[in-house]
Amino acid sequence: MKKIKFTLNDSRNRLLLLGGLILLMFFAVAVKLLWIQIVSGTELGKRATVQVTDKIKRHTPRGRIVDRNGEELAVSIMVHSLYVNPDEMNKSAKPGKKETEYRDIPRIAAQKLAPVLNISEKALYDDFTLKGQFVWVKRMLEPRDYEQVVKIIKENKLPGLHFIAESKRYYTKKSMAAQVLGFVGTDDSGLSGLELALDSILKGAETRQTKMVDAMGRTIADRDTDLEENREKTMVATVYLTIDSKMQFVIEDALDDAMKRTNAAAAAVLIMDPHTGAILAMGSRPTFDPNDFGKYPAVNWLNRAISIIYEPGSVFKPIVGTMGLSEGLVTPDTPINDTGSIRIADRVISNWDDTGMGLCKFEDVIKYSINTGMVQLGMKLGAQKEIDWAKKYGFGTATGIELPSEEDGILYDPKNMYEPDIATLAIGQGIAVTPLQELRAICAIANGGELLKPYIIDRIVAPNGEVIRKGKKQVVRNVITPEVAAQMRGMMEKVVSEGGGKTARIKGYRIAGKTGTAQKIAEQGGYAAGKYIASFVGFVPADKPQYAMLVMLDTPRGAFYGSQVSAPIFRDTLQQILVAKGIQPSNSEGLPSFEAHMKPGQKEKPANALPSLKPKGKNWIVPDFSGLDARAITGELQKGSMVLEPYGSGKAYKQRPAGGTEVEPGSKIEIWFQ
Repeated sequence: MKKIKFTLNDSRNRLLLLGGLILLMFFAVAVKLLWIQIVSGTELGKRATVQVTDKIKRHTPRGRIVDRNGEELAVSIMVHSLYVNPDEMNKSAKPGKKETEYRDIPRIAAQKLAPVLNISEKALYDDFTLKGQFVWVKRMLEPRDYEQVVKIIKENKLPGLHFIAESKRYYTKKSMAAQVLGFVGTDDSGLSGLELALDSILKGAETRQTKMVDAMGRTIADRDTDLEENREKTMVATVYLTIDSKMQFVIEDALDDAMKRTNAAAAAVLIMDPHTGAILAMGSRPTFDPNDFGKYPAVNWLNRAISIIYEPGSVFKPIVGTMGLSEGLVTPDTPINDTGSIRIADRVISNWDDTGMGLCKFEDVIKYSINTGMVQLGMKLGAQKEIDWAKKYGFGTATGIELPSEEDGILYDPKNMYEPDIATLAIGQGIAVTPLQELRAICAIANGGELLKPYIIDRIVAPNGEVIRKGKKQVVRNVITPEVAAQMRGMMEKVVSEGGGKTARIKGYRIAGKTGTAQKIAEQGGYAAGKYIASFVGFVPADKPQYAMLVMLDTPRGAFYGSQVSAPIFRDTLQQILVAKGIQPSNSEGLPSFEAHMKPGQKEKPANALPSLKPKGKNWIVPDFSGLDARAITGELQKGSMVLEPYGSGKAYKQRPAGGTEVEPGSKIEIWFQ
């Protein structure tokens, strides 16, 4: 066999070949590195950053909502939300070198946390055993629950459970003014009421936390970043409402009492400044607690003061009366023949009691709510004038208040009205209005003829104290003359002093008002049998109105006339407010002197001898308030969150419970004044 000989040249060639191959490899690697570093470097750097970092969105607290005096109604605080990193938790649960090291961490965590979080053990275990690095467990933990969860995590050495700070909304008065305030969702977005309408103003700034994580998503290092686009808004404004918390509390209490007494399906109450259009109180039933809005049916969220429409019935008669006065068709003394019923085409319209008064003045038509007299006026006005005047009063169009979901109401097209339609419109049928529209129209009578735009935002104040928006009086138009307004005010005052609204009388005060009872419209059309809307609208004092108020009860059971169920609410509510605000009676007629109720030897207490509530544990001892006025007593009772139920005016001479009685915070104290 011939041997192959290798020469020196062969070795050199092979080394050169090998060196060339190695050099080529180095060159290829260098080119690839240059490509990665220069051409794809930016994109690949971004990918690497994404893989090792995690960004979490957060919101700073929303702006406060407060009443006209700065009392907090809605505030936000930072709370903790719990999330799980399933990959981290399950990686830690795998068996180690020894079988005894195995712990079923998802199972242990689910068992320990279920009773605290009020979530089923199975639901928690299912979340803990998912694949991934982020699953919400429970948002917005209460401080007490957060502390318990932290303790459980530490004591049981549970990996994979972490917290994120989030802003949570609290409504300090719970259900008070719930439909006005509305509520927010878990992502801090307004979903209802003012929270929705002012979401862009109230919403906190969105910030993000960037943190370094390992392959399982576990935090390596944190660094808070305030992204450029989020630096603009680090603090938010405070919204001041026109609402007076004390008035609001009174109407809420009155609504609760009315719902219990009348078993009504729903209700609404409004108080408005008749000279500015500012809403001082607005309540609706059924209601809800916005702190837990999800526990209530959606119908409870509805603000019935603006979002439902109904036929107003007889509370519409003063408005039609001003139409006749303005057109020169009637005066307060114009004679009207009331026969108890009247036929218009194929329709017979009767008075509420089916009786007639014979020949009477037009002011008696308003005073006693005589349907036949109003129908006669309506037929003289005709369809076109009725609708034109209704539009002047703002009916058929939303008022423009700052709250969402306001209804327009419904008005006839005058071209489509038949004679019975003209007749029934004059008694408040065939027209659909909201409670706010009705009260606004009555305020035009109270203030001398100005139709105002209602408003509920007093001002919005920036963090630096600058007022960035100010609510103010806005006159939409002058509807009637001051003379016509004065004539109707006089007639409405007689409704309360002499006519069908006597149940609204407050001794010593001049009250103007009108009762109303209307059949409820059925969903399928026509009227629902045995279902009525009972209402009362009025203002006080009649000669110099300061407060205008409307009460509307939907389907009260038992007594259903406005004079029976709504007027007493008007009376009791405004009586408390008048006394609390120190508005003195117009006269002392019917009010016995204070001295007549003094006990033998009793002396009036000097102003500086104000008795005070005395704490006893969580309760209070009520003092003897004899001889004191309502303003002083109200101020003292507010220390214990108590409600004054006043009767009469002047100086206190009797109270229930008696002085020295132990009562709970929030109790109602009845006091008689003379």
